[in-house]
Amino acid sequence: MCLFIAAFGLKTGQHMIEWLGGIHIVPSCDYNLKAVWVVAHYLSVKYRLQFPPPLKTVQAFADSGQSILLTSKTSTYLGLMGQEGTHLDFRGILLCALDPKYSLKMAKMSQNLPYEPSYLWQPDRRTLAYCPYCGLAVLLEGKLEKRSTPKP
Repeated sequence: MCLFIAAFGLKTGQHMIEWLGGIHIVPSCDYNLKAVWVVAHYLSVKYRLQFPPPLKTVQAFADSGQSILLTSKTSTYLGLMGQEGTHLDFRGILLCALDPKYSLKMAKMSQNLPYEPSYLWQPDRRTLAYCPYCGLAVLLEGKLEKRSTPKP
């Protein structure tokens, strides 16, 4: 009986630590914008679409939960060194955690309901996506750029 209680307590403790640790992990905008570029590039190559593909195409792929096999170049670009050769899905990459409606948009996304992305898609000729909340933009060549002060 003591062995059962000890094993149960240990396993429950591990799950609680994982759960509590996961609460505070919010994807950063720089990772999301880089992931948006990766998905856009992947879709352009795979489906022979003009780069950048339409926002609806990127949104449909990201929300579907389909995965992309990470190469060493892609994993380094995303800051996921050592992850090459694994499949990664990109759900939630079109949302910024600083968006005031982030929770509502995440809930809609998880239930496959329509939602507005946090990012402005192609706000100018050299930019793929811009986050008005963080003030970050990912350029068409994949570089991140800090722009004006973000919205409050």
